[in-house]
Amino acid sequence: MAKPLPTAGRKRVALTLADQLVSSASNFALTALVARLGGVSALGSFGIALLVWFAVVGVNRALVSEPMTVIGGPEVKPHEHREGVAASAVVGLGVGVLLAAVCWVLIVLGGIDALGVLALAPWLPSLLVQDYCRAAAFRTRQPHIALASDVVFAVVQAVATVVLAEVGDRGVASFLAGWGIGATAGAIVGMAMLRTRPGSLWRGWLRLRRMWPRSRWFLAEFGTAFPGDQGYLFVLPVLLGTTLFGLYRAGSGLIGPIVVIFLAAGNIGLPEAVRSLREGGQPGLRRFAVLLTAAVSGVTVLYCGVVALMAEPLLRLVYGAPFAPAATVTAFIAGQYALNSLSFGAGVAMKAAGHMKALWVVRICSATITIASTAVLASVAGLTGAGVAALIGGLAYSGGVLTAYVLTAAADRPRHRRGARRPPKSPVLGAGR
Repeated sequence: MAKPLPTAGRKRVALTLADQLVSSASNFALTALVARLGGVSALGSFGIALLVWFAVVGVNRALVSEPMTVIGGPEVKPHEHREGVAASAVVGLGVGVLLAAVCWVLIVLGGIDALGVLALAPWLPSLLVQDYCRAAAFRTRQPHIALASDVVFAVVQAVATVVLAEVGDRGVASFLAGWGIGATAGAIVGMAMLRTRPGSLWRGWLRLRRMWPRSRWFLAEFGTAFPGDQGYLFVLPVLLGTTLFGLYRAGSGLIGPIVVIFLAAGNIGLPEAVRSLREGGQPGLRRFAVLLTAAVSGVTVLYCGVVALMAEPLLRLVYGAPFAPAATVTAFIAGQYALNSLSFGAGVAMKAAGHMKALWVVRICSATITIASTAVLASVAGLTGAGVAALIGGLAYSGGVLTAYVLTAAADRPRHRRGARRPPKSPVLGAGR
């Protein structure tokens, strides 16, 4: 039986969950504001910029935040935060310049409207530094710093967005500017509370080089997870256009609260899964995986079922009447997340047992199926086809994870009995875990 968390531990968990709720709620509110003020097409353009941001922040976490968390510990030397901030700024500047060049080529040579993504580029350093400060706060067991940074981020972003909208600028660039201004304020608060300041860009670059032997594994982890999670959606604006993609983003936005559940369950579930394996062997890990899946699936199926049944009135309420046609695709996306939840515990158990390579193979295969089905079905059946493809993707991922979990658990059974040697280390965590 698991021991109850001490008071300090419960407080950290509560602050972590509160921070995640603030972050997710502010993103949801911004999406709804873009939809209300800018319309369907604006939400589509904003959705493309969000996809780019998800890719960039994932790369930065793989290169900077995650390896620094694994290599170090709660006690941080003064220069580490300075170098972490500088490394994040280097990634933001490098990707920003690359993104600006690509957008310029698309706009000038291809005649493609990429102004929304271009408007994101100048704010990437601020956004990544704020995200690093947030991760550093969790690493040093100071979630109150992350919460304060995110609250300031959300408040300043809201004020800046409303002011820019009131002066008559309701384009995607204006919303992204409000987002970037909020991130800058949040980054300043985060650095101040961490008692650090930016280091030189050169030291940030050197830190990136030193961490590369380990960060490349985190990058591989992200590279296998992102295509099937979010990356395949880059196909939709090309096939459907920004207006229909805006409808798709509205549908997926209604499922946003479940992402909070997934993130929180993953953050809390992985350490508990490792402890279950060490204390109870494979039988203990299996029991925990079943309980975790039951808890996550119960909440997900209930919420997604309600959203699927009430999709049209919810879309009208949150985004406005022009988004009502997204009701059907919203139901399909809800089904995708319900399917994903069925393998949640199995995926966490595989990570705890060190079977990351098997999980990577599953992700690559499911991403291939998702991308192919999205390309074909969206071309043939438009928005509805994209929803069916999402459902297929959820089925492929959960089916693959459950199959891999059964096979790896069967292979481990002779080795991991109570009192047996510790589970093999993941190539991502390595010896520094």
